[in-house]
Amino acid sequence: MNKNHKSFWAPCLFIVFLELTAVAYAEQPLITFSAMGDTPYSVMDARKLQHQLTTLNPNSEFVIHLGDIKTGITACSESWYQQVADILAQSPKRLFIIPGDNEWNDCFDPQEGWTLWTKYFLHFDIQWSGSLQVVRDAQHPENFAFTSDGVMFIGINLVGGKVLDPIKWSVQDRDNIEWIETQLANADAVISHLVLFGHAVPDRNHRTFFTILNTVAQSFGKPILYLHGDGHKWIKDFPFDEKNILRVEVEPGGRANPITVTVTDDPNEPFMFER
Repeated sequence: MNKNHKSFWAPCLFIVFLELTAVAYAEQPLITFSAMGDTPYSVMDARKLQHQLTTLNPNSEFVIHLGDIKTGITACSESWYQQVADILAQSPKRLFIIPGDNEWNDCFDPQEGWTLWTKYFLHFDIQWSGSLQVVRDAQHPENFAFTSDGVMFIGINLVGGKVLDPIKWSVQDRDNIEWIETQLANADAVISHLVLFGHAVPDRNHRTFFTILNTVAQSFGKPILYLHGDGHKWIKDFPFDEKNILRVEVEPGGRANPITVTVTDDPNEPFMFER
């Protein structure tokens, strides 16, 4: 190869090297976790859930159950809450759970449903040890938050189903937003991504929450994932005014296995999903 050929190829190879390096860097995962919801709805689902917990992605740092541990028409019996709690406790990974409407506000006696939920699932994740520093909402202790590798995860009480009291629902929406804003404001490190765990489909029953969430997203200006159940079908879209909020709805556990979610530093694909 003569000198001219060398001078031509050298910068080309350097550019290719830079591009490959950039791609490799952009696809670096920050954290991986598993997510499920709307399960178990039957004895068969319960058996399937036991198997699903044994086959979770080994790279997952934790698991989130997005609410609804029973159908909306079956009785809110204590034996079922205990049975589901016993199954979820078998998870090899730390497992967080947030309330769903089927086991609370859609019960024949919502107060009894809430009492049972708090008895068996409040602070459920403390059964596992680990490095995650979890903080709880003093006003709504079912709400939690933690940060890992610059990614903030926040679980909130945001259920679908029957609206027990429109005024209290609106207050809860504002309390949830305040919890999110407080966690972002008090973060010890720079937060690059925000992942929100709720149960409810974005709809008019929580208009206050989702309206103000747009303002939070605009101020945050970085990727946000709202991950929820409730609707019983796979959805991945951008339904909000602020397009830095990605919404993903998971399928019921009786129909599909838990999904694996990977948060990356790729600005074009900050959240990756394996179904």
